[in-house]
Amino acid sequence: MISVMHVIDTGGPGGAETVFAQVATGLDPRRFRSTPIVPSRAWLAATLEARGAIPVIAPAQGSFNLAYLLKLRSLAQRTQTDVIIAHLYGSAVYASLLGRLGSIPVIAVLHGQTDIAVADRFAVWKAAIVRRGSREVVFVSDELRRELAPRLGLRANRCTVIPNGVDTDRFFPAPDRSLRTELAMPDDAMLIGAIGNVRTPKAYDVLLRAARLLVDRIPRVHLVIAGDADNALGRELGALRDALGLRSQVTFLGLRADIAQILRNLDVFVLSSRTEGFSIACVEAMACGIPVVATRSGGPEEILRDDAGLLVPTGDPGALAAAIERLIESPDLAQRLASTALARVCAHYSLATMLDRYERLVTSLADESGGPHR
Repeated sequence: MISVMHVIDTGGPGGAETVFAQVATGLDPRRFRSTPIVPSRAWLAATLEARGAIPVIAPAQGSFNLAYLLKLRSLAQRTQTDVIIAHLYGSAVYASLLGRLGSIPVIAVLHGQTDIAVADRFAVWKAAIVRRGSREVVFVSDELRRELAPRLGLRANRCTVIPNGVDTDRFFPAPDRSLRTELAMPDDAMLIGAIGNVRTPKAYDVLLRAARLLVDRIPRVHLVIAGDADNALGRELGALRDALGLRSQVTFLGLRADIAQILRNLDVFVLSSRTEGFSIACVEAMACGIPVVATRSGGPEEILRDDAGLLVPTGDPGALAAAIERLIESPDLAQRLASTALARVCAHYSLATMLDRYERLVTSLADESGGPHR
């Protein structure tokens, strides 16, 4: 039995936290014993508990928090940890320090360009710690590897790309109209949707301006955005929506648990991000058979290759609106792209494929370090 400690310093919801929960609860329990460490009793802790896991709560605020590092060390000793998987850069720094202290192999998983703050005054030291203390660095897309590996000074033989996976037993094509009923929309409404918490990299301001252009051309269009918008930026976007005269055409749904159902209601899924390491939401939409329009923001170029969707430049409301309009006006194109995307998910982005690759990596590192504790 290989003992694996899973570490993350954010509580979600979000893409990295979703993958954390998938890996921490999805490794084969006959071969791996997982101990998830989370910073608070927030969304991620509740998600783990719902899946039958018991998370350890360890607050991780601040840079170089000695108490947090000592807590991780104590847990590693108590659970006889063989391998540590650390998600996001902050956790990777602490795990790498612990790996050096305890001679434990560390897998650092980086999920996006914004994981690494360019202006961080400790940037050089943190990069050196990860470079020296992590046995393997996993990137969720090849584009992310090309961008971040040189910044961290990583050798190619210590870098691995493991794309995120989606549960195709949960996300699959099954057209639904319940959201239209919930929002009292007319039968001929064209429903465009985005999934993701309101954060600056999501560029929802660009999406709102694209919606204004789109509604001028196709008045029956309605845009929904599902994700946590209870913050200052969310209030700014609400004001922008109203200033653009879109109050009746744009709905902020807030944080929702029924993401698969929401996706199945959409005519087009749209990703407007300025930067995106992967985009789980994009792949979830593809798995549900929904045609996708996304920006060339990093991960989407890799996900949507081979005509699996339409790609547009970042920060360009006109291009975003034109691509959405193209799919609305060309049902045959939309269906062809959706079919190609669904096949691509099954071939490359299933949850089973992702978990298999993590299991192989963990096993190889445990074997290299002398085998698991017995």
